[in-house]
Formats: sequence, structure tokens, C-alpha cells
Amino acid sequence: MRAVRGRSVFRAALAVFVIVSAACAGRGTAHAHGVGYRIPGMRAVPLEFYYSTGEAMAYLEARVFSPSSPSDPKNSFQSGRTDEFGRYSFIPDTTGKWRVTVNDPEGHRAEASIEVGDDFFTDTGGVAASGGSPRGAELILRALLGVSVIFNIAAFLMLRSSKISEKIGGAGV
Repeated sequence: MRAVRGRSVFRAALAVFVIVSAACAGRGTAHAHGVGYRIPGMRAVPLEFYYSTGEAMAYLEARVFSPSSPSDPKNSFQSGRTDEFGRYSFIPDTTGKWRVTVNDPEGHRAEASIEVGDDFFTDTGGVAASGGSPRGAELILRALLGVSVIFNIAAFLMLRSSKISEKIGGAGV
């Protein structure tokens, strides 16, 4: 009877493995939870803000205004904070006069005006992409590895359960 029960559990686990494998194989390229990054071949405009004493304007609010909305404080192109050295960068998307402001809570304000010309976009010298999300064969291998781990855990639990059953059954005989 124990042998029949063990076979039926094994068959059930094998059926689950086959169904999950078929489902994974039929999905094609999965995009649900994949993440990645790339390094675009775009140039940034790096700026460094400082007080008249030479001290860095560190960790302060910075806002970038594009040529199309140079004075609209509610619609900045980009906003963020300077780093510990007072540095801040942005990547313009059009030519024209860009404005960057940095403000501190005490009322100090620095403003930079940067003219971006056509040559800024033509002399980029691209950088290769790196570290994207898994695709193709790598994605299939990862899916099969996951299914294999689940199958191996189920097989381990079945084996452990059958050994415990044998000990209990053998002790009572």
C-alpha cells in the first residue's frame, strides 16, 4: 500500500512538473518582473555649485528649466538635489538656453545659464549598454532552473515523508 501511495505522489509531482514546464515554454519572452538598466550614449551637463567661501552647496534642491519653459517654476524639466560636493547634472533634450537653480533654506540662490547648441548632440561618442534583463535562452534557463528547484524540493519532501511513514509503520509491527 505504501508503494502505491508513493507512486501516486510521484506521478502527481511529475504531472505538476510537466504542466509548469509546458506553461513556461509556451510563454515566449516574459516581461512581467524583469528589470534592467542601460547607459545611453548621451552627454550630460555637469555643474558644481558653491558659496562665495568655496564651500559646496551640498544636498540642496536643484531645478532645471528648459528653453521652452524658462520661467515657469511649477513645470521644471527636472528636479533633484546636489550631491555632497555641490554637483548636479542633467541631460538636455533640445537646443537653446537652459537654466539651473539651486536654493538653500537660508535664502541663498545660485543660478546657471547654459547654452546648448547643435554640436552638443552630434559629438556624443556612445557608450555600450550593459546589465539588461534576461532574454532568450537565458530566460528559458532561469525558468527551467526555478521549476527544477520546485521539483527537487517536492521530491525531497516525498522521500522524507515516506521514510517517516516507514519508521512509524515498522515500529508498530
